Amino acid sequence: MTQTSLWPVPKNSIRYVVPAPIIRLLSEHPLTRDLYPLAFGHYRRATGHHMHREHHRDNLLIYCTEGKAFLNVQGEPYTMEAGDLLLLPAGASHRYTADPENPWTIHWVHYTGPLAEEFRKYMGFDDATPIRHLGRQPRLLVDFNGLLSVRQTGFRARGLIHAANRLRQLLAAVPISVDETSHKHQAELDTINNYMHERLDE
Repeated sequence: MTQTSLWPVPKNSIRYVVPAPIIRLLSEHPLTRDLYPLAFGHYRRATGHHMHREHHRDNLLIYCTEGKAFLNVQGEPYTMEAGDLLLLPAGASHRYTADPENPWTIHWVHYTGPLAEEFRKYMGFDDATPIRHLGRQPRLLVDFNGLLSVRQTGFRARGLIHAANRLRQLLAAVPISVDETSHKHQAELDTINNYMHERLDE
């Protein structure tokens, strides 16, 4: 079973761990066995949130929408801020701590399956790049909230099969969000350059 943090979840936050019988179903069902969630949630201003995993057995994707956290992944220090997307793959030792002064707000999902490593590559992550800055991405928030909507199904098997395919959609959309961020940044640079040239021509 996946190892989630023991952080006490307040009323404005959500943590859902998929029950073991449903995990077995997802690992065998032809529509989900290649990639499926183990746990997911949303933590709002997670004061005191911290975790240390020496032997990480699954994959963990975290999208930070507010605040900040300090991380160490495989011995390398990082700071995670709003707009950052973090992928901690299976086997990666890590620890993270929310900034006491400005704790992060995050959407997160633990997942596994034979396609997990292929999706990691497709999303542009590797051992040297555990974090990608996407900025605010409404599509990504919609996809994360889509996972959370499984609560409306009573967490029945069909709802979780749907959630597994929402997860696949979420991961497949990350490169599109990266492209949109790059294009927006380039457009901003072009605007600045054009402005500077206009001033120089005056």
